[in-house]
Amino acid sequence: MNSLSGRFAFARKRGLTDVVGLDVGGVTTRVVRLKCAANAVTLVSADLFPRQVLPAVEGEAAVPQPLLLPKPLQALYAAISVTSPQASIRLLSVPGGPESLEQLNFNELLGLAEGAEYRIGYEVLASEGREQNILASAIPEKQARWAVALLSQGIPAARSLQTSGTAVLNCFSRELTARHDDVPSMFVHVGSDVTDVAVFFKGRLALYRQCMMGSQLIVKTVQQRFGIEEDIVPGVLEDDLIDASQPIAVAMEPFLRQLVLAREFVERKRSCRIEKILLCGSLLGAQHWKLHINRTMGITPEAWNPLATVPSLPDALSDRVKGMESRFAVAVGAALSVLEVEHDVSR
Repeated sequence: MNSLSGRFAFARKRGLTDVVGLDVGGVTTRVVRLKCAANAVTLVSADLFPRQVLPAVEGEAAVPQPLLLPKPLQALYAAISVTSPQASIRLLSVPGGPESLEQLNFNELLGLAEGAEYRIGYEVLASEGREQNILASAIPEKQARWAVALLSQGIPAARSLQTSGTAVLNCFSRELTARHDDVPSMFVHVGSDVTDVAVFFKGRLALYRQCMMGSQLIVKTVQQRFGIEEDIVPGVLEDDLIDASQPIAVAMEPFLRQLVLAREFVERKRSCRIEKILLCGSLLGAQHWKLHINRTMGITPEAWNPLATVPSLPDALSDRVKGMESRFAVAVGAALSVLEVEHDVSR
């Protein structure tokens, strides 16, 4: 079993004070630079770059063109997060004490095919008696090597590697601690093809789910229902030129059922009531996400800007970022995971 480099979730450890967080493998490459001084984090720069095409798991190994970053994003080290539909992430409860972890078959626990080459990492979030609560994740080895090779020239140098689903949890937890105290909260991070759902209770991760749908399902639904070209669907959704509510509701139904099940599980197990839902990510047709989640859950979700989780310098955002701020939770979370910050939500 090859390890993912570094702890990728909820780690309290001494790390760096100046780091670039990269979200690679998605429809665009999202990059942020964070600095930490006197235990305070500042956003120095954030920008969007063209897509770095994630290699398929089958076939020959891919060698990417080096990712050359402009000077405002040139810290010495980088925390890389990979957005991959082949990544596997699960919140596990396993019997036994710490000594039993070395005997766990993570390929089986993560549902990975026997013999498949993955980098696997895990973090023990809590020990309750003779049971360990573990967040575990895996990235195909070929995609992990490809991601590190993006930074094969110059600076920054790769310091850590993690999945996008685990990186985003670091950003979620910081937002929760900074602004929402111990309010039982659900976070929904919408990707192109996969949506992450996390629930926090008393500052601890109580549930994590990967839902196999994202913004592209909304785009394809509208495209097929109304016979319009894919590239104009985002504008149609944002301008609300057509009433697409009914077909979108049908497309979202399996996802909405998973939200209901997630809420029922946490509220029953923790004897609490979820009070807040925050949305971020590729929110194409944001009004539809809000409308249908509200109808299903009885809670009006809030669109959340992860770049506002930390203070920023006046010129931190490029013009390309403005209006796209909700898409940076993964990049911010990756950087936070290795910064020298006294931040621990696994208590």
